[in-house]
Amino acid sequence: MDQSKIPVRYGKALFLLGKEKGILDELYGQIKMLSEVFENTPEIIPYLISPLIKMQTKKDLFLKYFKDDLADVTLKFVNLVISKKRERYFPEIFRNFIRLYKSDAGIKTLVLTTAFEIDQTLRQNVSLSFDKRNKGRHELVTRVKPSIIGGFMLQTDDMLYDASIANELKRLKKELTGQVVEKALK
Repeated sequence: MDQSKIPVRYGKALFLLGKEKGILDELYGQIKMLSEVFENTPEIIPYLISPLIKMQTKKDLFLKYFKDDLADVTLKFVNLVISKKRERYFPEIFRNFIRLYKSDAGIKTLVLTTAFEIDQTLRQNVSLSFDKRNKGRHELVTRVKPSIIGGFMLQTDDMLYDASIANELKRLKKELTGQVVEKALK
């Protein structure tokens, strides 16, 4: 089987199972949590894909650390993926499931990038402001990128609003160098 199809098929299978059982929202929360664990602790992946680690040990690891956070359906799914020796695809499987869930629920991802960490009040204000202007649900993700110097960048699936100081400096540089070239040509 084409390796790129594996995470898509597993993600879709979990999504359809959740939809059939009426537990999509619960599954989404659990898969999102697992996805964040994998994203924030990438050292887990080599352990999970190591052929030196027994399959049962990998299953026991999930049970030990996530038993209280995961429903039976999710634990069974994780065990199935490990049994089929597809554990290296967990991050991609999770991403595919999350993408399907958001598409089905009409959730847009709103990414707010700032030069420094922002507080919860500002996050809520941005969310409320976005809600007023747009119909449908969204999920706010914040990122810190010091290179934008100040201001912010706001991105959704189909739009990017760049109000960063770095962008403004680039625009000014283009404008000024364009004027210098114009004067030189006259």
